[in-house]
Amino acid sequence: MVMALLGLALAGAVIEGGLRLYAELRAPRFVGAAIPTDDTVSDPLLVAWFKPNYVSPGGSPAFDASGFRIDGAPRPATPEPLDAMVGGSTAYGWDASDDQTIPAYLEQGLRSGGQPNAVMLNAGYPGLTSLDTLLVYQAKLTQLHPKTVVLLAGLNDIYYATDWIPENRLHWSSRTYEVGLRARHEPALRPLVDAINRYALNNCYTCYALGASLSGLYDRTQLLPMLNTAALFGQEPLAGDNARAMQLTGWMIGELGRRVHADGGCLIVAWQPIAGVPSGASTPSEARAVSIISQRAPTWSAVAPRMFSELRDAASAHFSSRLAVEVDATRVFDGVSDNVYQDDGVHYTALGNRLVAQAIQPALAQPSCAS
Repeated sequence: MVMALLGLALAGAVIEGGLRLYAELRAPRFVGAAIPTDDTVSDPLLVAWFKPNYVSPGGSPAFDASGFRIDGAPRPATPEPLDAMVGGSTAYGWDASDDQTIPAYLEQGLRSGGQPNAVMLNAGYPGLTSLDTLLVYQAKLTQLHPKTVVLLAGLNDIYYATDWIPENRLHWSSRTYEVGLRARHEPALRPLVDAINRYALNNCYTCYALGASLSGLYDRTQLLPMLNTAALFGQEPLAGDNARAMQLTGWMIGELGRRVHADGGCLIVAWQPIAGVPSGASTPSEARAVSIISQRAPTWSAVAPRMFSELRDAASAHFSSRLAVEVDATRVFDGVSDNVYQDDGVHYTALGNRLVAQAIQPALAQPSCAS
């Protein structure tokens, strides 16, 4: 019996070590599967990024030489120290004109407030979570030393963190594992790799491999027990919250704050409006947004507020230590009768973008990060 147990333990250690070695060997060749589009190019760290100096046939969106979306106004010949916004499609300005995105409104506010040469770089990219923005900062911003970085956080962090129903699975564990593979391209991102190992994989590559295999088997067979068993090995729970994802995002906010601070800047974390979060829909526009999201995520109304609370708790120490500045913009749509959410229930209208920018503007004018 003792020898059998020792043999099993040894076999398990060999498998675990082999899977970890495989990840290290695979990483240099892994770049992710970019979806080809007219306005993007592949990128080994970010999967894809916008083409330098690309201008869409209609004139908007347009991008600068670094692939940042232009804010609809000419760049000054001698700009002041740069500011930047990172995030997903809401930071990028999904379905908004160049001059009606959140970064554009922030830039306009800075210029009208006495900084005529202010530039707010739009470093948003559709589909990114806050975790992904650490890679964006490393690849695109660290060499520019922006004096302030605004992270528009919360929405994708919650939405992509769990599989809501079998028909709308988002594979958080596999997605995060692949972020760890790409992060291995940059030695400076090794802390991110270690954090993914700790929070997302529970330091058990064998568990991840078993869970991912069972999850993939469900995709082929549609047998729900496969998915339930996969959850036992660390795959995200079906239609439930995912505390590990919130803890990892909280860690990332601290790491991004440390990097921005080391580069001489200040990190502002703006919790963005999310339909139904934190305390239910308060306007007809928000109620419609919740109903649209609930078609794909029936447990959204119960799970999303709980996950948001977990996320804020996970990040709270970074704000109390002044490593980052917190802005709560979740309720800026309260009392607004006009539509602030687009028809998908996720993205904002031009009015919504302007209201979010107005909530962030005071912190941007006077950041209070630790010196």
